[in-house]
Amino acid sequence: MIELLDLQQTLHAFAACNDDDEVHGSFGWVHATDDDLLQARFWLPPDEDAAFDEDSEVPAEARALGLGTFLEPATFADVLDVQKRQRPLSSLRDYAQALAYYAEYDAFQQVECIDEALGEAEVAEQAAAREAGVGTGIFASFDMALNACPEAQIKAAAQRVARLLEIPVGDALARCRALPLLLGEALDRNRAQDIKDQFEGLGATVQVHGFKPFPWMDAPMLR
Repeated sequence: MIELLDLQQTLHAFAACNDDDEVHGSFGWVHATDDDLLQARFWLPPDEDAAFDEDSEVPAEARALGLGTFLEPATFADVLDVQKRQRPLSSLRDYAQALAYYAEYDAFQQVECIDEALGEAEVAEQAAAREAGVGTGIFASFDMALNACPEAQIKAAAQRVARLLEIPVGDALARCRALPLLLGEALDRNRAQDIKDQFEGLGATVQVHGFKPFPWMDAPMLR
């Protein structure tokens, strides 16, 4: 059965992935109806076998719904990422325009007043996005800090900190006795969840700050 999505739902499906590797493993192609992208409907087949028939054509069932090939999943993600680097607080309409531009010209849309060599927004705009809880990429990201740890587990926590931060155990022990301690920044969801589980398994208190991929979304949370 073909599940039709609007553009926002399609962006959310990409944002729900952990990273680019998961995008590659989750979607075989991005098919879309031939409409303005804000009104278009999208289909994300789970693999290329589902995306195309034996003649390498869009399946008849999909064509009957007006669907045709739009972009490869990796390219779709790249377009979103480039747009976000240039304008971190881009709206859904901004992303629609960037995708339409790439689909027509096979090139990334250049946002005005952006240094092409850097390809990213000015520091003030990046700071405003962070203040609004928007991360740097198109996937959820997390900052984590160790806020408290039972005295009986300090040494065990220090061993984990030493491995995580790649520092001597002695230094890690000193830091664990002078909390809070930053454990990581801009961590992907899987990595952040693993770290959280490790320290909470010791009875430690971990502070998690999630950053959302797009400004209209809710802040992401771990289990």
